[in-house]
Amino acid sequence: MLRRLFRWLGYAGYLLCCILAFCLYPLVRHLPPYKGLWLFAERGNDAQDNAFHLFQFVRKTAPYLSAAYLIDRKSPDFVRVARLGRTIQPGSFSHYLAFVCADVKISTHIMGYSPNPYLFTKLKFDRMLPGKKVFLQHGILYNSISSLSAERIHVDLFVCSVPKEYHELLTLYHHPKRVVQPLGLCRYDRLFQAHSEKRQILVMPTWRLFLRNCSNRTFQDSGYFQSFHCLLCHRKLHALLEQYDYELVFQLHPEMQHFTPCFTNSHPRIHISTAPPDTQSLLMESKLLITDYSSVFFDFSYLKKPLIYFQFDSEDFFSAQYRPGYFEFEKDGFGPVCRKVDEVLNALQTYLAGNMQLPSLYKKRVDTFFPPPRTDHCAQTFSAIQDLLSDSGK
Repeated sequence: MLRRLFRWLGYAGYLLCCILAFCLYPLVRHLPPYKGLWLFAERGNDAQDNAFHLFQFVRKTAPYLSAAYLIDRKSPDFVRVARLGRTIQPGSFSHYLAFVCADVKISTHIMGYSPNPYLFTKLKFDRMLPGKKVFLQHGILYNSISSLSAERIHVDLFVCSVPKEYHELLTLYHHPKRVVQPLGLCRYDRLFQAHSEKRQILVMPTWRLFLRNCSNRTFQDSGYFQSFHCLLCHRKLHALLEQYDYELVFQLHPEMQHFTPCFTNSHPRIHISTAPPDTQSLLMESKLLITDYSSVFFDFSYLKKPLIYFQFDSEDFFSAQYRPGYFEFEKDGFGPVCRKVDEVLNALQTYLAGNMQLPSLYKKRVDTFFPPPRTDHCAQTFSAIQDLLSDSGK
């Protein structure tokens, strides 16, 4: 009861600050900090995804623009962003004014630039908010997520990456053709920059909605923990790492990282990551990815590197969290789909013995699914936003 009361008091605070910002809008919209502002955001506590890469591009190629990035001063990424340009503290009144006044609001998550994405999406503030709304996406959309339909959200630019995704957004999500543009993910520009690979295997599962706020004990009783704990502690895995001279990094999703202490290092070649991930670096430097349903498998496959799907709970996942979309793992996937730990280890052994080569079947699927690789995603997205503003007379 008290928790619910505090939540509603918090919501009231958000709304009061927002109403005050709307009242001040006519007075402050022409002041230097807010005139012509481009506001960039991810989760408010990080800067590694598409919004950061686009912000970096804008600061380097169009420094004359008024641009600001929404990030907490306590974030490990704060200094890196501050070196590029202006930052805004999430929840500050400057944030509310920027939220209302910015000519362009850009985020990787729906309403990620708002003081409370859940609340302001529910209240459909995206329909009454001045300025252009740009949704860069966090990854390639492949599940069926009704909350992203045109009936639920309003954006002026919805960035997508591949033909199947584009078709879904038009036909099933009902976004107008002028809104959906296949510009690709801004972070993909970095994937083909010069980098070195390690003899490293990356295990990076996605999160579970039904476990996110549970106790450690409940988490350790879950199939999620038991499956990955069994994999990491398996003697065959340890033997393979030693035989082929590989290291393994286990990285939990940001929504699950508070459960990291539940896992213990079971072998000197296995590293349980306790730090916030630099996801792109991990993907670029690793030779093989083991994941479940995380859309990072698209990034990894875009580099034409081998992966293994470990889907031990697909029935629960696709009933409790997401609904299946156009992408069928057995038919369209870029690696073997494994349900049990033994299957994962057998597939891993095959890849290790074959010098981590991507089989022709999966290479063909990658070539069919993705458009030809390019490194101008930021430039194309920047140009599309400029066109949006030109059409509105900005």
